[in-house]
Amino acid sequence: MKLRGGLIGAGNIALRGHAPQWARDEQLRHEADIVAVADLSAANLGAARVLLPGVRTYDAAAELLDRERLDFCDICTPPVTHRPLIEAAARRRLHIVCEKPLALNVAEADGIARAVRAAGIVFRPCHQYHYAPQWQAVRRLLPRLGRVRFAEYSVMRTEANPGNPNWAPDWRTRRELAGGGVLVDHGAHILYQLHGVLGEPLTVLATVARLAHPDYDVEDTALVTLEYGDRLAHITLSWAARHRAIHFRFVGDDGELLGDDHRLHLRAARDEEIRFADGMSRDSSHSEWYGPLLREFSAQVRSGDRPTAPLDEAMYVTWIIERAYESARLGRALPVRPDAGAASGLEAARARHEPPGARVSPVAIGSRAATSEPAAFPGERRSSTVAIFRGAMLLVVFAFAAWALRHFAWKDVWRALRGADPRWLALAAGLNLLVVGIHSLRWLALLRPLARGPRWRDAFEATAVGLAVSTVVPARAGELARMRWIHARTSLSQVAILGSMGLDQMMNAAGLVAAIAFLPFIGGLPEWIRPAALVTLALFAAGAITIFALRPRRSGHERGPGREPAGPFGLLARVRHGLAATRNPRALGSSLGASLGAWALEVVVVRLAARSVGIALPLSAGLVVLVTTNLMLAFPVAPPANLGTLELGATLGLLGFGVGMDRALAFALCYHTLQVVPVALLGGILAGRGGRITRQARESC
Repeated sequence: MKLRGGLIGAGNIALRGHAPQWARDEQLRHEADIVAVADLSAANLGAARVLLPGVRTYDAAAELLDRERLDFCDICTPPVTHRPLIEAAARRRLHIVCEKPLALNVAEADGIARAVRAAGIVFRPCHQYHYAPQWQAVRRLLPRLGRVRFAEYSVMRTEANPGNPNWAPDWRTRRELAGGGVLVDHGAHILYQLHGVLGEPLTVLATVARLAHPDYDVEDTALVTLEYGDRLAHITLSWAARHRAIHFRFVGDDGELLGDDHRLHLRAARDEEIRFADGMSRDSSHSEWYGPLLREFSAQVRSGDRPTAPLDEAMYVTWIIERAYESARLGRALPVRPDAGAASGLEAARARHEPPGARVSPVAIGSRAATSEPAAFPGERRSSTVAIFRGAMLLVVFAFAAWALRHFAWKDVWRALRGADPRWLALAAGLNLLVVGIHSLRWLALLRPLARGPRWRDAFEATAVGLAVSTVVPARAGELARMRWIHARTSLSQVAILGSMGLDQMMNAAGLVAAIAFLPFIGGLPEWIRPAALVTLALFAAGAITIFALRPRRSGHERGPGREPAGPFGLLARVRHGLAATRNPRALGSSLGASLGAWALEVVVVRLAARSVGIALPLSAGLVVLVTTNLMLAFPVAPPANLGTLELGATLGLLGFGVGMDRALAFALCYHTLQVVPVALLGGILAGRGGRITRQARESC
């Protein structure tokens, strides 16, 4: 019976490396079927259907895992997603093939190892360079050198391999997605190859730098020296070369072995030269190298064999890369195994080398601390205190409102509310949801220059969840929920997302400014509201100047100047990245068009809400009421759900047209309800349904 597999991620390496072997390798075709594929991009899914006829496609990995009956999954996604995807598959007892590197850091590798071992599944990292014909020839010839004393390995590239154009083509050069630069991308392969020849080193000394690609968020060059006591290995990796090439040399007691893309030359008791028609630098996919790896994986799944060496090797690679980055940061050689600390997930990988009682302390790349368990957010520790404080603030707000309105004719308001026509309210509520959808389009136009991953659905869900959260926390705080939602689904930097949200607010305000500018042609603003309009215009001008000053200098890819994206310079670089749309006239035009369209539709919503309580507003009056309402909401601090501020603006706007206080307040309450309740319900449903999926995705957050 054939094994049933799911392919998670249908980018370049999946479609050019993995899928051709699953589809065309004679042995694999008889042993396994890829029955489902998941990817964020519809274009990638279409390409997968061509390569794997009859495959079912999903736009979310969680949906694929929930719906399909599988034996294994093949994970071909960036490193930032590996841990949640592996843990999700392991919970379902699915065997796993996963692209390298295993994880962003040792802490994540440790979590992956625990999940894999607890599930008792076959796990194979994609260390396909083991199966390169050149490397297999190296392993065959090395015994003729005697004891190897020195190894030198060099990989030269002109730039990072581009990612799939339908998602984030630059993901390899973005630290939050890749975990590092050339040391991670190419170094992982070299490290496991040398480990198979020389074993585990005693110390690591590294230097990393950006030499030719200042727009990268990661290093483009890395020099790593591994010391094994009486032996040395040196690795040179660069994306800053003038042409693609690979060179290596092994020097032993009885000879040396030199190699490059196309040949091996053994100089020993008997010289030998081997030439290869297909060079190692031909491309980045090398699909044929995956064939034997996948065949071994299939055989292990069928036989019940559960080898631990592949997982141990993947963890070793993660460990050495992390130590190398720490060495580069400190500027000195570091022991591979420090004397203090603990790293439980690496114990099995080092059991045969580690002296009794020795432990290893995981360290973070750069200045980031790596721990086995995620730290709790400060807000989680103080949740009860925060809840009490919020409740007290709400009581104060309600008490103040009750005192201010104690002489109000509530019977007249209630009479007006009872007479409201629910049909007009329902229509207005439906149109208001459409307004939220257009707002999402406005924001999406500003996110697209950052990465191709965001979809309208992601932006709409994030907006709805943010609005729902804003009903129970101070209104602007809901923006944090919007940020976290889109971060979890795109892995864009949270700071960059905040930058895009600031620009999104400015585009929304541009619609308000346009409405204010239009009002003099249809009757003008009421006298009492003009100071608020002037303050709003001043805030808008200040915001526009700030955004213009912060906009990225190079097509939206401005990064911090330091090697690590930390500190104020790193934050500034990420904010600038979030403002990439300011350099994209098409994105700005689309966003502004969506903003104006949403404002036009909101005027209709205002008039329908007014009609429900028996108020017939002309178009000009509807625009005035909308402007006065939003002027009250334009300030950065607002109560939950804009409680009170919206009612104040809507009521005052209607009073200027001779509407009675009771009917004006009834309109304001209806208008507020149709805006808040449907979106809050939708956002709550989305948050509840998507919570599990969100926990399985990363944001790097």
